[in-house]
Amino acid sequence: MENTNFDDNRVDFIREASVLLESNNLIEAINLAAERLRNYPVDVDAIGVYCEALIRLGRLEEIRNLLNEVAEIISGYNMIYERAGDVCRDYGFYQEAAACYEKFISLRPDAERSRDIISKMSFLEQEDRPAAGIHSTDQHAPEQDFYTLTMAQLYIKQGHVQDAEKVLETIIKNEPDNAQAMAMLENLKESQWVQSPSFKNDHVIQILSSWLKNIERLKCNAAEQ
Repeated sequence: MENTNFDDNRVDFIREASVLLESNNLIEAINLAAERLRNYPVDVDAIGVYCEALIRLGRLEEIRNLLNEVAEIISGYNMIYERAGDVCRDYGFYQEAAACYEKFISLRPDAERSRDIISKMSFLEQEDRPAAGIHSTDQHAPEQDFYTLTMAQLYIKQGHVQDAEKVLETIIKNEPDNAQAMAMLENLKESQWVQSPSFKNDHVIQILSSWLKNIERLKCNAAEQ
């Protein structure tokens, strides 16, 4: 019953918010969104409307604060993926664990915890394929001696280019015939992406762009109702 009310209210909210935004009643749109957020604190529709109204009013500082709050919410929920991954790993469900860890990193690649997740994924591959890529039977070998292409890919997604290069160079040293690692390293060194702006600035732009796309989608959905 509660879900039905939420869905019904959502349709009404989107329709009313779209009218307010189209008529440039931005303050009223903010008030409407704020009221919905009091009932549904993490409602994406309300946050999207709130964000668009703030952008159009030029209230950039408030936008930054709002996006920081959203990032904290995402970070909190994202920990569920790490916990689920740990449990899957403990019970030997390595594929499921890897999926959880990759989801964690895809949602918050800039999070400090991402480095720890990458380390977990490296040992996950070691546990799943204990004979692959290991040249020593010493169980006390340092963690950094075990590298995988997955680790390199995740470092690249995070923007940690030097770490990715180190991983790939180590893989190539241990496996001189690893064509995939050599290709990745060559592409990484040649890419101009290394010179791109800092990840944080890109991340803010991506979030804003995502909100605007969602808002346009909401308008289209509301118009079709």
